Amino acid sequence: MSELSHALLGLIAQTPIHAGASASEGIVDLPIQREAHTDWPCIYGSSMKGAIRAKAEPLECFKGNKDIFFEIFGPDTGNAADHASSMSVTDARLLFMPVRSLTTHFRYVTCPALLKRFKKDLARLGFSELTEFSVPTVTADRAICGDSQGELYLEEFLFQSDKGEVDDLINALSVIFSDEVADEVKSTLTIISDDQFRHIVRAATPVQARIAIENENKVVKGGALWYEESLPPETIMYTTLSAVSGRGKAKQSAEVIRNSILDQVFDQPYLQVGGNETVGMGWFQVTPYIGKEGA
Repeated sequence: MSELSHALLGLIAQTPIHAGASASEGIVDLPIQREAHTDWPCIYGSSMKGAIRAKAEPLECFKGNKDIFFEIFGPDTGNAADHASSMSVTDARLLFMPVRSLTTHFRYVTCPALLKRFKKDLARLGFSELTEFSVPTVTADRAICGDSQGELYLEEFLFQSDKGEVDDLINALSVIFSDEVADEVKSTLTIISDDQFRHIVRAATPVQARIAIENENKVVKGGALWYEESLPPETIMYTTLSAVSGRGKAKQSAEVIRNSILDQVFDQPYLQVGGNETVGMGWFQVTPYIGKEGA
């Protein structure tokens, strides 16, 4: 079996994120990517890997050594048959969705199915030290919160909330959060049922009308109106990296390949993903974690 080195990347949206799907949905001309079986927002692994490659390519450490760059990301299209990439990147998966509340400040909302999947991903990566948290059972119209109990409105939906013990979960998540974000998540954490989360997460994704302007007379171009969906700022996601021993000329170890990405590409902990970069969209703050043994 090939040598493997893993990393978990926490992703916190600092601007709206538009990673577009291939087909329109209803009145939305440019929807975001979603998982087919859950309808949860995601960002496909190909989009994530492309964004990491685009950030890495102009760096001096890779410009001066193309063998290492091609070993990590794979060769150019014309030489694609030479060897495969030595790094794999999974889809960016949703962990917490920021949702408007009529009761209080916005809430970080999740559901048991998301937390169970996160726990499985941690186990797959070998990060057993982070899997000690328990996943609660939540029934319809109920919510488990980290800070309060009583009536709680999420969008226009009313929930009866109970205060729950979330310290173990926050401790597990703290490796991919700053202390400031961890405190905010703990104070606004809300866990609702899987079925109701699916409806809430649809309502929580903003849809913006976009237009194009005629330069000469500064009016809207005829027919140049479209509707575009995006993930809101403060959305929390994660992706995972896995590296194998180099398949190209450089023959680097899996650990060296993984650390090249984390130390060089994420020396500045930000990543631009998806479209509309020139209007300030697509920026994630990135926090890597490589486990106790790799630290």
